[in-house]
Amino acid sequence: MGRMKKKGESGAKKAYITRRKAVQKLQVSLKDFRRLCILKGIYPVEPKNKSKVGGGSSQNKTYYLLSDIQFLSHEPILWKFWEFKIFMRKMSRARGRNDREALENVRSNQPFYKLDNIVKERYPTFIDALRDIDDALSMCFLYSRFSKSKYLHVELINICRRLTVEFMHYVIETRSLRKVFISIKGYYYQAEIKGQTITWVVPHQFNLGNFHDADYKVMRTFTEFYVTLLGFVTFKLYTSSNLYYPPKILTIKSEALENDEDDFNEQISDQIAALNQPLLKNSIQIDEDINPDEFDEPDLKQDNQLTFHQLVKFQKLFEGFKFFINREVPRESLVFVIRSFGGLVSWEKTLFPGATFDENDESITHQIVDRDDISNKYLNRYYIQPQWVFDCVNARTLLPVEDYFIGAVLPPHLSPFVEDKEGEYVPPEKIALNEGRSLNLAKEQSNEENEEESEEEESEDEKEIPTNDVKNNQSKEEKEDQEKIKMEVKAGKALKEDKKKIEEREKAEEKRLAVMMIPKKKRRLYDKIMFGKKRKSREVEKLVEKRKVFENESKKLKRQKTK
Repeated sequence: MGRMKKKGESGAKKAYITRRKAVQKLQVSLKDFRRLCILKGIYPVEPKNKSKVGGGSSQNKTYYLLSDIQFLSHEPILWKFWEFKIFMRKMSRARGRNDREALENVRSNQPFYKLDNIVKERYPTFIDALRDIDDALSMCFLYSRFSKSKYLHVELINICRRLTVEFMHYVIETRSLRKVFISIKGYYYQAEIKGQTITWVVPHQFNLGNFHDADYKVMRTFTEFYVTLLGFVTFKLYTSSNLYYPPKILTIKSEALENDEDDFNEQISDQIAALNQPLLKNSIQIDEDINPDEFDEPDLKQDNQLTFHQLVKFQKLFEGFKFFINREVPRESLVFVIRSFGGLVSWEKTLFPGATFDENDESITHQIVDRDDISNKYLNRYYIQPQWVFDCVNARTLLPVEDYFIGAVLPPHLSPFVEDKEGEYVPPEKIALNEGRSLNLAKEQSNEENEEESEEEESEDEKEIPTNDVKNNQSKEEKEDQEKIKMEVKAGKALKEDKKKIEEREKAEEKRLAVMMIPKKKRRLYDKIMFGKKRKSREVEKLVEKRKVFENESKKLKRQKTK
């Protein structure tokens, strides 16, 4: 018979550990413990029974798995935290003695840590890192909009800005952008890279002030990790696409900048940030690893070819168009979207470096404006509002520009991320957009049929016209046939029932019988499901009624304006 275990030696009490005990075990401060958990991806857990874990006490405490804390105890960065604690102690001593030489010596030996090993540990393969890049992109784009402050260091802000610009350049070069949506929070983008769908948010181009309720220390820790992750991913994407990293562009070095290398580098960085010039490609071709087990199925070849041709056509949506952006329009987002689909863009040279042509260029096809009126207009171009660019991308086709002229009431900007489910409300604009493609096809088919019918009628008219004698003979024969038909008994005709109605009737009967056979225990669940569906249908009806009221009111206002 084995030895009897004492209470608290095994089970839930030994599987969890409180945050206070974890900090004591790792010998770090609470701030460093939070940083370590963020970098390693360790999160607190909620025990099923707090009273068992807490020894009879159900007091609210933060618990971690003991295995996670033991995993953290072997982390090399933990040693750097201990070294930094000693470094701060030496700094305080040197300041207390007013010894400047000792203070400089201590500062020169400040410990630094790298996060490369943590990134490789958390993401063993490149695809794993690419799947988790959404949050990294959103955080880096947000951090790049901040201004310098006590908790926001300019070095980290500049690194975030550089990495985000490099990522946007990659999306432009590979034409990976698929969806765009403008909201109050910012611009939502979605791209397909290496078979992975990546969605991120970019804030609007406003100077973000310092918010007192935001925890910048936690945000900075996340950004430090995301910067390292994004750097690894961007480097791999550039090298696999045969691009130079860091990115290079074609620039002609002016005579004024020949002797000043810093100014020349600054000019190149400004031109790269403009997103308006193609990147140079490496002459050495890099072959990626090919999995021999991945082959296309013969049945899906035709479908894949169709989708491939549609994708190529979509990627060339703005090819052959030249856009000019006015100064009141957000430049970066429009340049990113237009260039991702093959268009050429420019702006005023005084607004931002990197402009390629002026407003006077007669080859400009579209000018993007966001004001009521313009004094000087050119007849050979369209003056449109910025929403046209984003709506064309989401519709995957060129929409009519008449709805987006200056001063026109814009159509609603629908989100491409919403998937229409059965029974939910779908706006009439989206229905019209979806039906527009099929309607165009139907119009083309009907036009072809009308042409064929007209040709047949013309060919019949060209035939010889019968004489009056022939007509009289035909009328006599027809009368005799009619008299014979009156004397004959007509055979009955079988009624042809509609097959669809029969199928619907059978399905309804099967459903009624299936509902009758539902057990009593599961009957309540079925009733709840049906109640939820009915509630959704009522909500949809309310939205449809609201839409009708809105349309009627808008029609009345238009009539009053015309009067």
